Amino acid sequence: MPQPDPANTDAQSLLIATRDPRGLLDDWPALAARLATGDHHRHEFLAIEDWLLAMHDIPAEAEPALAAATLGLAGGGHGWLRVDALSLVISRDRLVALPQAPEDAADAAALIDAVLSQAPAVGVLHAAGPHRLLDLDAPAEARFAPAWRTAGRPLDEHLPQGPRGADLRRWLTEAQMLLHEHPLNTERESRGLRPLNALWLAGGAAVAPSPRPRGIRVYGTHPLAAALPLATDKPSGNDQAAIRVWLHQPGQDPPEALVRALAAGRFQLRVLEPSGQQHYDRRPWHALRVWRKPLTSLSPAPA
Repeated sequence: MPQPDPANTDAQSLLIATRDPRGLLDDWPALAARLATGDHHRHEFLAIEDWLLAMHDIPAEAEPALAAATLGLAGGGHGWLRVDALSLVISRDRLVALPQAPEDAADAAALIDAVLSQAPAVGVLHAAGPHRLLDLDAPAEARFAPAWRTAGRPLDEHLPQGPRGADLRRWLTEAQMLLHEHPLNTERESRGLRPLNALWLAGGAAVAPSPRPRGIRVYGTHPLAAALPLATDKPSGNDQAAIRVWLHQPGQDPPEALVRALAAGRFQLRVLEPSGQQHYDRRPWHALRVWRKPLTSLSPAPA
């Protein structure tokens, strides 16, 4: 899993997660010129949630159990699921999920509560602020993909699989039917908002291992911050973070710590964005590449 390169230990190790790579360059114009001179490699899509969990040795299927333990919830021992409400749309003849916006949280929670009061019971529902956790009545006997992996991607390859996968897919279909005509979704559409027309289940593990500290400092807010040993926002004077992570939102200025790091002669930067992972490695002698023009997108630097 991504950690600082041991052969490049004097380099600043940085990560930016963004849903808007064009907006990232607009919000930080100097970034385009700085990255253009470095070496670039592209890898497959990786969600920031998967990265954070893997860096702390937590499997994705244990994330709901980790959240439950953080809240002090005692389960029945059969497993925990996270329940999300998503917007499904047709794109190029395929059904894809659009990510839930932060302002949708209250509506999503209300819809989940309403649907689970009518759908066949599979466990005990617990409210965790705007989020919902399900303590299963019996082992799930299925494999799930977390909602963050589905954002903007076809759903068919992410649906529950395994011995009880078909039963759970039927359960999700019934939930979708209940959501279709729900008055709250009708009201959302009248306000010009996307309906939250599907539920999503993820997790399955009964317990989660204790997260291993990794020296990660996060700039921005994320739901996993409460469950993982992350240092956030305001470093102390002797801060020795191994990796600095910026959770970029459009219109934000970059954190001063990242501005200073990218002004250094040597750094490693990974950008997690919807089309994939963009890796940049810059060393002092790369400053000689004066012919390279600033990036217009997060794409390979010109040769």
